Amino acid sequence: MSHFSRIRTQFRNREALVRCLHELGWTVETDAVVQGYRGQQVVDIAVKTSSGYGIGFIRNSDGMYDMVADWWGINDAGQKSILDRLGQQAQKIQVEYAKSMVLEQTAKQGFGVVSETTDADGTVRIVVRRWA
Repeated sequence: MSHFSRIRTQFRNREALVRCLHELGWTVETDAVVQGYRGQQVVDIAVKTSSGYGIGFIRNSDGMYDMVADWWGINDAGQKSILDRLGQQAQKIQVEYAKSMVLEQTAKQGFGVVSETTDADGTVRIVVRRWA
């Protein structure tokens, strides 16, 4: 029996989401299917993992993408463990997505990146400038 877990995200921009997933080193397919423990799920964006099970993103009616995955039965993980793992992945993706959106918008406004650092707590600091 398939058991896909679903996490709401704040991802709205499809191109930025796909770009940041690529930048995180994942293989990404659009309009694809992800494999679960005993089933498949059609998704808008699919990320292939080393375990063979995929992570997917499905667009909701409000324009946001939900993250879905079926890791049921892997290492006897229960629902809470699955959601915890999905949540950890969502946090990594959210950081990269936010960075991608900031860089895209600043570039559109003519700014260039001067420096980019990541603090010990995971805070990303980007310094940009534009010559007037």
